[in-house]
Amino acid sequence: MIRTNHPLYEALRDIEEFKLKLAEYFKDKDVFPIKSRVELANLLPCGISLKCGEVEASELVKLLDESDFPIKDLNDLVTKLSKKCPIE
Repeated sequence: MIRTNHPLYEALRDIEEFKLKLAEYFKDKDVFPIKSRVELANLLPCGISLKCGEVEASELVKLLDESDFPIKDLNDLVTKLSKKCPIE
């Protein structure tokens, strides 16, 4: 693994870890297409931490626009939700 002192390294690493966790959680679920924020929020795990940095996935869902739906497949979900992760 490449190490760097770049100021964005930690944030980008957090986003990549979030993508992997999200993909792992949804990989065998037959839930697509997801039609709304409410539907997506109801699909997120209860009691399992699914965070991007310090932000819970449920908070990221609130940042999605109506135009982000429907979410067609796992790749679409990972892409759209990870784009809402904060970069600090």
